[in-house]
Amino acid sequence: MNWRALFKPSAKYSILALLVVGIVIGVVGYFATQQTLHATSTDEFCMSCHSNHSLKHEVLASAHGGGKAGITVQCQDCHLPHGPVDYLIKKIIVSKDLYGFLTIDGFNTQAWLDENRKEQADKALAYFRGNDSANCQHCHTRIYENQPETMKPMAVRMHTNNFKKDPEARKTCVDCHKGVAHPYPKG
Repeated sequence: MNWRALFKPSAKYSILALLVVGIVIGVVGYFATQQTLHATSTDEFCMSCHSNHSLKHEVLASAHGGGKAGITVQCQDCHLPHGPVDYLIKKIIVSKDLYGFLTIDGFNTQAWLDENRKEQADKALAYFRGNDSANCQHCHTRIYENQPETMKPMAVRMHTNNFKKDPEARKTCVDCHKGVAHPYPKG
């Protein structure tokens, strides 16, 4: 087939052909990107680099590991934002972790995790404080109003009093609930 002949007859057909090709490439690229982002957000993918760490077992042993509510939290529920733009930005930022996995000697060992746990935990806490624990509040939507009946009276009082404060003066979830899914190092 003579492609030049297809696009040469008039500028109108050339622009239309370019537009169609551009749309097809854009749609294929969009869906390929979505599939890649989804595939790299699964627990299985996360555990491919953290397979020798205790992280998964820590979550399963915590309240987030299928406790009273019977819900097991996945890595991405806490570690990735739920809004599409923030999600994409965070995925780009954490892509550097792959480089760390490939270059840090002993990264996929429990010894490395134990040695670096405080630094990694502090980075995670800074992330949560920076977005007012948005990932926590994504699931715990009724924490300030219409609290569940199973919540202890003291917790209801503390959350209610915190909500009454000016937004700048409020504590965020991780200020009181540090180490809920992964133990926070002592000291």
